[in-house]
Amino acid sequence: MRADSIPEAFAAALPAGADRVALEGDGPALTYGQLAARSDAIAAGLAARGIGRGARVGLYANRSAEAVAAMLGVLKAGAAYVPFDTSYPANLLRYLYEDSAPALVLVQECLLQDPAAVRFWRGEALGIEGATGAVSGARAAPAAAEDPAYVMYTSGSTGRPKGVVVPHRAVLRLVLGNDFAALGPDQVILQLAPLSFDASTFEVWGALLNGARLAVVADPYPSCEDIGAAIARHRASTLWLTAGLFHLMVEHNLEGLAPLQQLLAGGDVLSPAHVVRALRALPGCRLINGYGPTENTTFSCCYSIPRDYAGDAPVPIGRAIRQTGALVLDEALRPVATGEPGELCLTGAGLALGYWNRPELTAQAFVTQPASGTRLYRTGDRVRCRADGNLEFLGRLDRQVKINGKRVELDEIEARLRAIGRVQDAAVVCTPASDGAQRHIAAFVTAAAPLDLAALRRTLREDLPDYMMPASITQLPALPLSPSGKIDRARLPLAAPGEAVKGRAATNATEAALLEIWRRVLGTSTVGVDDNFFDLGGTSLGLMEVHANMRRSLASDVTIVEMFQYPRISALAARLTRGAPAPRSALLDPSERARRARAALARRRPGGKSPA
Repeated sequence: MRADSIPEAFAAALPAGADRVALEGDGPALTYGQLAARSDAIAAGLAARGIGRGARVGLYANRSAEAVAAMLGVLKAGAAYVPFDTSYPANLLRYLYEDSAPALVLVQECLLQDPAAVRFWRGEALGIEGATGAVSGARAAPAAAEDPAYVMYTSGSTGRPKGVVVPHRAVLRLVLGNDFAALGPDQVILQLAPLSFDASTFEVWGALLNGARLAVVADPYPSCEDIGAAIARHRASTLWLTAGLFHLMVEHNLEGLAPLQQLLAGGDVLSPAHVVRALRALPGCRLINGYGPTENTTFSCCYSIPRDYAGDAPVPIGRAIRQTGALVLDEALRPVATGEPGELCLTGAGLALGYWNRPELTAQAFVTQPASGTRLYRTGDRVRCRADGNLEFLGRLDRQVKINGKRVELDEIEARLRAIGRVQDAAVVCTPASDGAQRHIAAFVTAAAPLDLAALRRTLREDLPDYMMPASITQLPALPLSPSGKIDRARLPLAAPGEAVKGRAATNATEAALLEIWRRVLGTSTVGVDDNFFDLGGTSLGLMEVHANMRRSLASDVTIVEMFQYPRISALAARLTRGAPAPRSALLDPSERARRARAALARRRPGGKSPA
């Protein structure tokens, strides 16, 4: 049976496996039949409210069975879902809500009464369970292949994120009959990506449209040990990791990846040294480098890394996957010779419809090749085609970077800085750190007296997620200029020696050990025991690295959620010294761990008190 939509493809898998387990997590497992019934009820509830084809429905939820049922229910109603990340700051969520204009927002039940949850919507909001209706009477018209399935937001160079509108046919092209990974009823796929990150498209629909089992990691902030434990508990066979998280797992819990049959990693450049370590330690696991922008639905090119890869050359991004064209073109959109660098342009069934409400940006990025009349997406990535036919990533043609697999437009950060009162101008650059990761640093000038850098960071954090926050911010008398009068970003200082207050030195062995870990992870020596990790440019991924190092060198039992609550070395050292808390966060259910993490995040934002 040929499917034109995600619900049709899901229905096609039902006759052969209604009693098979569709998804499992920390709660009761759901069979395919039970998931079908739940999503039917949600679709009926939406239809009863007049929501159907052409509508958008917001989704405010963490990874959960509820969220998956809601996504499928929205699609069965003919609408598109818009996932809102629960970790995002209020101003950003409010913008995403107003820009996407959803008919209503479906909210995970445990978040409805959560005082720490951000209430950013101004229209109707319903708990997912409360949105159900009787499955009878007239049904919504089925979605077509070209209808939007979801809208996911990515960083925008104009200073505001842009919503990528992805149709049903693009998702089907990704997960049905693909040629880059084995997907079928015998697979168990771990669901680890945030729902607002397009890797979740591969995880969720790669499992549910192929009769496989989806294993949901409900904890919003799992550690390296938690990820390994989830792989073992669910007997997961397939996992997708961002390059940064892959590197962390290789360094701190490589043995936890041993049960996997296939591991996809990417979103950024893979470290050859980490790849070699993984290949040697995981003889039963196929390692795949996955490349692709949200505008071409998660994966565009993939490369199955051979067992004899020596690590003496960059890992290629491979060849175009099924129903995808990958062209290396010059500025006039003409093919370049093999081995010559050019811009990677993508074609085929995976292309998005465009950007929501942004016709100008859509026209710039989605173009027609003059010679062939083919619709292309211009990635802005500079590549070359090797003699063996595999593509090699060479860098960007613009100022876009990847931070933990997520696309970051440095111009967006500059625009947010310039919007802060008294900031006259700003510049942001990206620089590789000693650990191989990318970190972006910022500099600005003001019209009058110096600004308080801690206050400026708090203001910036109101609009930006943590992975977009600069690792350092420096105030300069003037930005360096080129002879033509433009900002010379190559001459910006690569450190901000005056930003982090050196403060109080370590007074005991525990503080000294934590200080060394923080300096290594943050890539700076200007750290005091009373400094806030997040005010020094720390991110959630950085916190995972601190956590892994603490477990190794201090035999720590502190959870990542607790670390959000103790963002200063002095407080964290005191917690380690006095022993286990009561109750211990690790014993709480995922909903409560998520609530505590959001509460800690709220307290470190403006208007709240930071923990001790």
